[in-house]
Amino acid sequence: MDEQSQTITGPFGHFIRRANGLVYFYKRDDLAIDMSTAEKFLDTVRVLDDSGDARVMVIQGQGVEYSFEAQHLLLTNDVVGKVAYVIQTGTQYLTVELLQNMAKSFKSRMQLAIFQEVEEAEKWLLNS
Repeated sequence: MDEQSQTITGPFGHFIRRANGLVYFYKRDDLAIDMSTAEKFLDTVRVLDDSGDARVMVIQGQGVEYSFEAQHLLLTNDVVGKVAYVIQTGTQYLTVELLQNMAKSFKSRMQLAIFQEVEEAEKWLLNS
């Protein structure tokens, strides 16, 4: 594994793969995630980690919305194995909790957890 960080920035925020192997996704605020945006997310993660089991930490922005199609694609993908959402507000928690419930409904292979601290999320992602 390359020991240097790699960063990809786009209109949706930026992705960073750090030396620890985790992909950090810092979402921008007021983001509407449709199917096209979800595909770009997965393509970006694949560029940073093509293992088919990427571990991603999402630093959730404010005012982020997901279309049903985008939710389905993100929760049933073959790129990401584990996602840790780091949230700061009750609204963010409700959004991610909905994603967790949908993952169960879709029988997603991806593990998804919610955290309030980056350090807790890193520990969970790295201990698998």
